[in-house]
Amino acid sequence: MIKKYFRYLFRILLILFICVLIYLVYIIFWLRYFNAEQSKAVENISVDFHQTFPIIRDPNGCFGVVATINGQYTDTLLFDTQASTSLAKQETLDRYKAEYWKQKPMPTFNFYKQVYFSKLYKVNDITLGDGKLEGVIFTSVPKDNGMYNALYRPVLGRAIMENIGWKFDLDSNEIVMFAPDNEQLLQHESKEFTLAKEGVNDLQLYSEQTDTLNVMFDLGSNYDIIIDKTVYEKLRKRQTPRMYTNYRREGLTDTIAEFHDITVFCNGIAIPDCTLSYIPSIDRNVAGNIFAGKINFILANGDLYIKKRTDGALQPIKDGLPSLGLRLNVRNNTICVTALEINGQAEKAGLMLGDKVIAVDKGAIESDIMSVSSGRLESYIRQAESLTLEIERNGEKKIFSVIKRKQNNDS
Repeated sequence: MIKKYFRYLFRILLILFICVLIYLVYIIFWLRYFNAEQSKAVENISVDFHQTFPIIRDPNGCFGVVATINGQYTDTLLFDTQASTSLAKQETLDRYKAEYWKQKPMPTFNFYKQVYFSKLYKVNDITLGDGKLEGVIFTSVPKDNGMYNALYRPVLGRAIMENIGWKFDLDSNEIVMFAPDNEQLLQHESKEFTLAKEGVNDLQLYSEQTDTLNVMFDLGSNYDIIIDKTVYEKLRKRQTPRMYTNYRREGLTDTIAEFHDITVFCNGIAIPDCTLSYIPSIDRNVAGNIFAGKINFILANGDLYIKKRTDGALQPIKDGLPSLGLRLNVRNNTICVTALEINGQAEKAGLMLGDKVIAVDKGAIESDIMSVSSGRLESYIRQAESLTLEIERNGEKKIFSVIKRKQNNDS
């Protein structure tokens, strides 16, 4: 009887194993097919293609470029070196008249710990200057996805970016788009740059406080440098961090630690005044777009080329919680207090995580989703010496005033 039971159990486990194996093989072939499709999107870009655009940066630090979609829609596309596909809201794809392509066969996990199966759409024509991308595949981001409100512009993801060469010359405020397979062009553009081999996915940094630090280079991350728990434990023994709680969604919060004024070395280049943040829900090492704005860099064939910025050219975009000790963001389509410094000015004033924001400084700046997503509201709060918030809590309206303390870490 026992032998019969184990034979039956073995057959079930064998069938499950075979099913999982078939699924994994299917995923591998699907990814190859997808990547091949995105390689086709750049086939019309000639080997001697070379185009210059002005750099567009929003207050969050995101890099963008103006494009024409399907010959009639002008839009700013943001760059994300770690998003596996390009991204856009469903209504944006509808406006572009994008064609439904396929559903992604594997689940995707977002920052808000939501699990979903993405629908993919194909945009026939994206024109960047004289360059034309054909058949770019976008992941549709619906309204019930936690990423929806943060995605105020469409995003060009890794599948497209890695098939083109991109030079971000922040000293000249220019992006150069070029054919990466042209060795002469690459050598010309990368003159005076140093090579970080495979640096997009594995960039080596160094600081006296952290020693060697291997990071992903992520233009989609609105941070300076994010660190994992191992680095955090080492760093907090040498420096006291600034701590704040972050409201991700109902019942889900993080306690984030910020370390300021760290000098980081990258390929021998000293980059001062970096902010290193430990975010438990991310728990990985990432160099974000705030860090990227402190260097000139080239992305080509998965490699990263780096050049020091000229003196006085460091960008003004700041990382870290504003010195008033709070952050406002979108949760459930509502503007809320989503971050509070522990024992900071906003917390002492009586504000609480999840407070719904009705008005900021009596309407001096819009407190709507676009103002938050674009970074305008964050920029306003960062520059403010004081702030008056009208909020709603448990159905009751309240007014709070927050005043900046004399010494602050708004770096």
